[in-house]
Amino acid sequence: MMGAEVPDLLTGTEITLVAWVGRADNKNGLPRWQQVHFNREIARQFFNLEPGDDRAITLEKISGEGRVVERTSKRLVYSEANKNIKIEFHFGPRDLAYPDPPERPLLVVVEADHLTYRYRTLLPGQSGHGPVKTLLLAGPSVGKGLHRRLVTLNDVESVWPQAHLRGGVG
Repeated sequence: MMGAEVPDLLTGTEITLVAWVGRADNKNGLPRWQQVHFNREIARQFFNLEPGDDRAITLEKISGEGRVVERTSKRLVYSEANKNIKIEFHFGPRDLAYPDPPERPLLVVVEADHLTYRYRTLLPGQSGHGPVKTLLLAGPSVGKGLHRRLVTLNDVESVWPQAHLRGGVG
């Protein structure tokens, strides 16, 4: 199904997560920021997962043309040592450099089905980054940490018509 057009099954009223992606490096200075940190509220309210939950979610990375380019199964990773909750998303090559401050990557995720999520990534300078950043910052953040906002898919498409998260490329 890779490269297949995403079926247009979403109505636009689906809750959609718009989130900053923070910088993270391992002990050797290599980038690990594609392991996106979330707070408990987002894990519970959006991903329907709790720390220690053994269920996996399916992540479908959607291309700019509205096609599934990658489908993976991921679990919520919870570090007992630092209480971090994270899920790995694919932004590009593992060694992709994190943008220079004050810029940050953005993640846009919509639940397509129970425990199945479609997502797009936006790096600074890419089409859509500016309007989605404005949408993110236009309302209150959910939980502690970096700004994360729950909106509808219609809200996202109103500022970023090329999101293609609902599929149905014409």
